[in-house]
This record gives sequence, C-alpha cells and structure tokens, in this order.
Amino acid sequence: MRKIILALIFTLMSSTTFAESGKFNAAGAGSWSLNAMDAGNGNMSITYDGNAGLMDKEPGSIFDKSTMHCIGGLTLVSGKFDDETGMCTFYLMDGEKVYMNYKGKGTGGQGGTGTFIIIGGTGKYENISGSGFSSRQNIRGKAGMAHSMNQMSGEYTY
Repeated sequence: MRKIILALIFTLMSSTTFAESGKFNAAGAGSWSLNAMDAGNGNMSITYDGNAGLMDKEPGSIFDKSTMHCIGGLTLVSGKFDDETGMCTFYLMDGEKVYMNYKGKGTGGQGGTGTFIIIGGTGKYENISGSGFSSRQNIRGKAGMAHSMNQMSGEYTY
C-alpha cells in the first residue's frame, strides 16, 4: 500500500508544472514620434508612439536584449502631468511578446515616473503577470521627436 501511495505522489509531482518567476531591471534608450496640441502657458495634450531597446541587469531575465514599442499620451497642466497612460509590447529574444499597461506622472520636457502591470503575452508567456516601477529621463535628439532613457524594474510570473 505504501508503494502505491508513493508511486501516486511521484506521478502527480512529475506531471505538475510549476510557475516560473523572476525579477528584472531593464534600461535603454528610445525615440518617440509626437502629436501635440499646445494651449500655451505649459498646457498641452500629447500622444506618442515609439520604440526603445533594453538591456537587463538581472541575469536570466526574459526582458534582457528586448525591444519595446509603446503608444501613450498625457495632458500637461502648467507644465506638469499626472495622467500619463499607455501600453507597450515587448519583443523578446526568444521570439515571444509580453504586453503591459502603465501610468505615470512628471514634468514636461524633463521626464516622469510611474507604475505598470504585465497583462499577458504570447506562447509560453500567454499567462504572464507582474508589476513594477518605471522612470524616464528626456534627452536631446532629432527635432520633432522625443528621446529618452528608460528604466523598468519589477517581477513577473508565468
């Protein structure tokens, strides 16, 4: 009887898949095309669409050597914003994708900080979830576009 119970436990354990999880701390630079409506006195509505390349400080992170494509927007009131929102697709080295939503606040022309949630992905990352923090520092570049250094850190499970 004991052998049957042990065999059953071993069978259940060997057929169970365990969730994988990890931390990440990715950083990189990106460029963003802008649409803006300037109402003067630091009041402006902005939408953007752009890409960034990322490297990760965490060994084994799925986000190492990835790129991200983000579309979002914000409204400046007297040069400040607290309503930035958008979505990003991460293109991973293994050919899969991960999606996230973000929210942020900051100062026009300088940068901002925010939070994000990972909402899904493709292939083995279909059920990925996670959350974290992000920051962006605006840098100089080609006129008519926004350029920034981006940093994202958090945790994920899939």
